[in-house]
Amino acid sequence: MVTGAGAGLGRAIAVALARCGDAVMVCDIDPDGGRETVAAIEAAGGTARFEPCNVAVPADAERAVAACLDAFGRLDRAVNNAGIEGARAAVADYGVDEWRRVIDINLGGVFFCLRAEIPAMLAGGGGAIVNIGSTASLGGVAGMPAYTAAKHGLLGLTRAAALDYADRGIRINAVCPGSFRTAMSERLFGDALDTSMVATTPMGRLGGLDEIAAAVLFLLSDAASFVTGAALPVEGGKRAR
Repeated sequence: MVTGAGAGLGRAIAVALARCGDAVMVCDIDPDGGRETVAAIEAAGGTARFEPCNVAVPADAERAVAACLDAFGRLDRAVNNAGIEGARAAVADYGVDEWRRVIDINLGGVFFCLRAEIPAMLAGGGGAIVNIGSTASLGGVAGMPAYTAAKHGLLGLTRAAALDYADRGIRINAVCPGSFRTAMSERLFGDALDTSMVATTPMGRLGGLDEIAAAVLFLLSDAASFVTGAALPVEGGKRAR
């Protein structure tokens, strides 16, 4: 099950999972994008279903997991990727409604999905979950207080959940992407994506969505069988400074 799988990173992860042989429940608030992801998976010979889902609504998260169980019989892996960037403003100028919207989606949405995913995995004997954070999970971002707070909170939630279920067969980790080309990053940075963002990345380039997907696949796989509660930066060396 992959949330926010109708475009960008979520689509890349869903396609990568299908390529590995998983049947994928594609979840997104955008039905057109979600169905396009399903079509891409099926065109490549994979198996996928689409379920509309607003992760900020607890009942939607529960329905998405139920749809996964109905379609495939079990839930073994989940990627909680859905999120938004929100408005840009300094803390004192940030709107209360916008604050709540970003927190509800980027942090509340992960919590609601975990609440639905974990019981299904326990019933099936275990599983693995990856929450998609950001370099904003690891440091502050000026002008993005709600996004930064939500992504910091996502990392804390990941660690707490990992401890809760470490001895019950469920591993829960986070991947923290850096500078990649997605619709969200283009909205945020515009032309600076190819200039200042590259200049501040030690590797001197943007990452590829396939590189984030590979990190997610690793954490979901048996190769990471002794890894839980971890935050894996995929950001070209920025945090090494």
